[in-house]
Amino acid sequence: MKKDKRSGKLALVAHCILNQNSRVLGLAERSSVITEIAGFLMHNKVGIIQMPCPEFTYAGILRQPQTKDQYDNVTFRRHCRKIAKEIVDQILEYAKCGINAKMVVGVDGSPSCGVNETSTGNPCNDMAERGRVKGSGILVEELHLALSKRKISIPFYGIRYERLPEDLVMMEKLLKD
Repeated sequence: MKKDKRSGKLALVAHCILNQNSRVLGLAERSSVITEIAGFLMHNKVGIIQMPCPEFTYAGILRQPQTKDQYDNVTFRRHCRKIAKEIVDQILEYAKCGINAKMVVGVDGSPSCGVNETSTGNPCNDMAERGRVKGSGILVEELHLALSKRKISIPFYGIRYERLPEDLVMMEKLLKD
């Protein structure tokens, strides 16, 4: 019988880390994948669950850039809650075979996937007047709640494009825990 080569480790990764095309037009940091993150996970034999981008699935590719304040409404929260439940269902399914989620990787500053920082401001302000505040994006909040309801504890980490080398060091520590 052939030996199973699964690593037993998973990371849940914000959609835009693996596909920059999903970002609001003009905000992509790269032409495709954030290779440092993808390469790190591959090198460490960590399977990847690409979390759906709630902004993309809610408002499409031609959406205007918005902040958490703008997205924070009943309909968008319900949308994120549904995505979070589906993610937790996947985590539980993998766990049946001993494949465990080791981390959730979000993107700080995102209104949806920010872990430590999210965006703030209202529609009357132009983008230059909007800023970042401490706190999580809406999908991350809903994912925390969904995991908590199922008594699942997974560390969350928010990357920032301008500090990727430091982020990789921190992600390495999370994998060892």
